[in-house]
Amino acid sequence: MALPNYPRNPDYGTGTYRRRIRLEQGDGCVYGALEDTNHGFTVTVYHDGEHVTAIEGDAKRVPYTSCPGALNPIKGYIGTSIHATLRDLNFHMPPSANCTHLLDLTVMTIRHAASQNPVRQWDIAVTDQTDNSDSVCTVVRDGEEIFRWHARDLQLTQPAEFAGNPFYLGFGKWASKTFEPEALEAAFILQKGYFVSLARHFDMDQMAGEPALASKDGMGGACYTYSSPAIEHGVRSSGNIRDFSESEEQLLKFL
Repeated sequence: MALPNYPRNPDYGTGTYRRRIRLEQGDGCVYGALEDTNHGFTVTVYHDGEHVTAIEGDAKRVPYTSCPGALNPIKGYIGTSIHATLRDLNFHMPPSANCTHLLDLTVMTIRHAASQNPVRQWDIAVTDQTDNSDSVCTVVRDGEEIFRWHARDLQLTQPAEFAGNPFYLGFGKWASKTFEPEALEAAFILQKGYFVSLARHFDMDQMAGEPALASKDGMGGACYTYSSPAIEHGVRSSGNIRDFSESEEQLLKFL
């Protein structure tokens, strides 16, 4: 796996990437929150029992100064059905006009409005890959472990029947053929966590102030910040990174 030529994180190889997503139903609304090493977002979706009537979001912690601008595009979900399929919601908005993580959280929050479970929590953990050990990747739903996979260099290595399948590009096609809808949701949540966990390789604080334009060749058009006009003015945030390796209890406190 070829990594970008960024300053390396001296602690990589000894820690664990963690992400927590929590969805809570309220009176005519659903509150969603996501926090991990690099991001912190909340979103409140208001509804009338059938359709989304309003959306409020907050960018608690973001990698670029331009990322809060992505709070406006998610309002494009106002008017959508809370019973819409995951596929329909995912294709409702163009990824390039949105923050990937805020968009995912918004879709999950909308879908939770029709859930029979008042509260749902997802916990994702990915251990650092080393020369001698693959990353161990787990996704837990409401305290129950759904998947425990091993991965190396963007490929699954365990369980044996999944070994050699992609854990990045091509994952969606393979996973969609392999898992039923409920398990497929967990698989995608884990895969997205695994991809973000790769950022633990780098010391992002050393890159504070770098313009988003510096990543245009590799990331151009990938999301809101890497698309025009945000890419022209966004710069990397300082003091944005949190290490939850040994402090899982701090997730969603947005400290």
